[in-house]
Amino acid sequence: MVNSINAPNRAIVFVHGLLGFSTVTILGKDFQYFRSLSPYLQQFSLPVFFPALPPAGYIEERARALSAFLDQLKAERIDLIAHSMGGLDCRYVIHHFNSQRRIRTLTTITTPHHGSPLAQWVIDGEVPFSACLRRLALPALYDLTPQSCKQFNAEIGDDPDVIYRSYAAMRPVGEMPLLFRPWTEALSASDGDNDSQVPVASARWGEFKGILRADHVELTGWNMGWRNTAQARPFEHLRFYASLVQELAASG
Repeated sequence: MVNSINAPNRAIVFVHGLLGFSTVTILGKDFQYFRSLSPYLQQFSLPVFFPALPPAGYIEERARALSAFLDQLKAERIDLIAHSMGGLDCRYVIHHFNSQRRIRTLTTITTPHHGSPLAQWVIDGEVPFSACLRRLALPALYDLTPQSCKQFNAEIGDDPDVIYRSYAAMRPVGEMPLLFRPWTEALSASDGDNDSQVPVASARWGEFKGILRADHVELTGWNMGWRNTAQARPFEHLRFYASLVQELAASG
């Protein structure tokens, strides 16, 4: 049973990142942020949800929207799986809005827990492309800089009753889509391995589960590079998320 708001006992909630959405309809065709994941997960009995948050809102704004959605669920125990900025939203929710202790686990996928220099570069950039990104992604970008995330981490402590797990991702520059290569090179020079937007070091939080071979967008099922078996492109996101859901379902 997927996307039933009256699901009993347990629920898994997928949380999108910056500029994300749940489902959009374009020319009569539906597209999901986590591409094709909702229908794929119908094979499992555990209810799964995909809420829509303000795409470029501040963490607090997005977290309040997520908390309001969770309040609608009748599930007694909730597992959160979050991509990118969504992981920061979830941490805020756990810290401020989990008084009933319903949230059991948080698994973050390439979340910039310690910020990303890319956010600051876009804010400060003078080229037209940076101006375009600012128009789309502000004010969220202000919350994603290393300095902002340092302050966030000082204020938002982990809940000892919640299990925090994290995955990072990376591809070398030569495996990146052409659009992402300048960002990958710049982040590699400043912060080491990265997925074109988030350094591996920044994505580590709680129990670190490993580094996935994927770029940042590829983790949601949207492949902007050429298919290449030797490079394991595209990343098999359906199999990966299905394994996470199975693991959570089995953990009781």
